[in-house]
Amino acid sequence: MLIVLFLALIAGGVYVFARGRSAGGGSEERGSGRGSLSAAPAAAQPPGVRSLKLGDVVNHDGGDWIVEGTLRLSQDGFEWQEHRLVDGERTLWLSVEDDEGLEVVTWERSRELGLEPGARTLTHDGVEYELDERGQASFTAEGSTATGASGKVEFADYSAGERRLSFERYGEEAGWEVGLGQVISEHALDVYPGRDTA
Repeated sequence: MLIVLFLALIAGGVYVFARGRSAGGGSEERGSGRGSLSAAPAAAQPPGVRSLKLGDVVNHDGGDWIVEGTLRLSQDGFEWQEHRLVDGERTLWLSVEDDEGLEVVTWERSRELGLEPGARTLTHDGVEYELDERGQASFTAEGSTATGASGKVEFADYSAGERRLSFERYGEEAGWEVGLGQVISEHALDVYPGRDTA
């Protein structure tokens, strides 16, 4: 009789232990489910000036400008971009430089200002600009830029506060192309992906 009672107690203990293991396993599975939810991928970042590409639309100053060309330039490891924006008959250039802070500049280019680089200061339309930098960079072109597909560009950059005066020459035989620029906030632009990249 004692043997039967002893065996019954052992069987009961095994049953209770098995139920406890089963309940613990269910709890671990629910925990891993919460972990997978927290590891869900973040939403894609909205487009911006740092990632502009051909076909994108830039809303600026009441116009919807389409990126029709991009120059990617590099000098001694530093890289920046110049984008050709078109809104109907109007053309605007947008430069994006990220060197110890983002600088975005809108440019109007012309060959008819009668200016050439060289002096430490230049005056145009009553504004005196000081020379910031002069040098040469390598470039590659995408889309419509009125340049070759790649090569070298000589440049000289002048500034007066938030105003910019820039000279670029794509090839030794080419004339200087002059740009008058204005620094703007990146938040003044709304960027929308082109139809082929949406």
